[in-house]
Amino acid sequence: MANSKMEAGIGKYSKYDEQILNEYRLNPTASFMAIARNVVRKNKIDGSERSLSYYAKNLVNSLGESKLAELESGVSNDSDSKSNSYNKEKFVLSAWNKITGEMMDIDSYCKYYSLPREDVDSYKLISHTGAPFYNIVFKERKVDNDVDFEVVKDILRKELDGVYKKRENISHKNDKEAALKWADLHFGAHIRNLVLTKDYDSDILADGLRTSVDQVNDFGFKKVHVHINGDLIESFSGLNHINSWMSMNPEEIGANAIRLCTKLLHEALSEINNLGSVKIVAGNHDRTSKANDEDVKGGAADLIAWGLRLMGYDVEFHPYIITHLIDGINHINLHGDKGISKRATKDIIWDYGIKGKYNFVFEAHLHSLIEKMSTTQREKFNVIRDDAIDHRRMHLQSFFTGNYYSETLNFNSNAGYCIVWDNGKELPQVFNGCV
Repeated sequence: MANSKMEAGIGKYSKYDEQILNEYRLNPTASFMAIARNVVRKNKIDGSERSLSYYAKNLVNSLGESKLAELESGVSNDSDSKSNSYNKEKFVLSAWNKITGEMMDIDSYCKYYSLPREDVDSYKLISHTGAPFYNIVFKERKVDNDVDFEVVKDILRKELDGVYKKRENISHKNDKEAALKWADLHFGAHIRNLVLTKDYDSDILADGLRTSVDQVNDFGFKKVHVHINGDLIESFSGLNHINSWMSMNPEEIGANAIRLCTKLLHEALSEINNLGSVKIVAGNHDRTSKANDEDVKGGAADLIAWGLRLMGYDVEFHPYIITHLIDGINHINLHGDKGISKRATKDIIWDYGIKGKYNFVFEAHLHSLIEKMSTTQREKFNVIRDDAIDHRRMHLQSFFTGNYYSETLNFNSNAGYCIVWDNGKELPQVFNGCV
């Protein structure tokens, strides 16, 4: 009887297969519950979103890696030129060169869009659509996900041991301590030639960090603490999603990502006048495994924190939350992807805050959070929420401004950082800077 009910449920939802696959194609990082919610809303379906999300998960997982690769890349592995029904509104990278008035060849196309030409397995020019483009199938990349942390630590020891020289007792303009907040660094991401989203790579990230350091030094605080709210790297394995590596620098994955990100952070941190402590919480991109259910404690961020300690910095790391009292403001730092972020603000403060102090909850993960929302949810979303007499909760600006998927959702933003200090009345003074 139970099996017959399940089959009836499958039959009921099968007519939405095309929409489910289209939702997944547009945003492969979305949860199946978010996909189900969008399909329910668009079709005014009576019934449980949970059962539809279960159906959607089984549908997508039944496709196999080849079809999943097609969905996530937006290209077809089929040899003919028939387009899939879920590609009707696909965002494409045009092969037409507006300057020369000619069609690009595959070499020019890959160079223009920063695609790895050596990894192209096959391609076909699609010219009968509104905008001509190359249908490209990339070679599958194999990455060894077995991480030997001691080997990584040995590499860091050889290059990083004891190199930090503190810039203490620098003359200051005021007697306040401040927190300089960095979020969503995504070191290793390589974004080029999107329409609205700005280019991004490790050099651009370094410039942004230096801008924030110059600004906080200009304020002249007695002491500056740095809070890093997760997603320090884009991917350790290069395979957080099937085609993650297509928007990454191949030289900035694995142990190299740990080593180079640690050095980049050192270059910025070492220039901060009167630096105090560094607090790091892990994000969902900071795992060392391909799957998000294997490394759940942000092993990559933990290794970076270890490397900074080795260099001489005062660093605290936690997989999901750090509380830090600075003058009269109690900072509660989260990334935003864990279950704790689903809790009410007052519940978080009750468990992790300080009674009688102004508790300020900071979350990152904004880029990924927005991607998983429906259009209606995005329109109603507020960066600052639960603003009350003794507490506030807000999402921090990201250094990483987006990728192909956020572009197709028409979501874009400016990169930035945040500086917070006590205004003298045990209330927060907040400076939001853009880079």
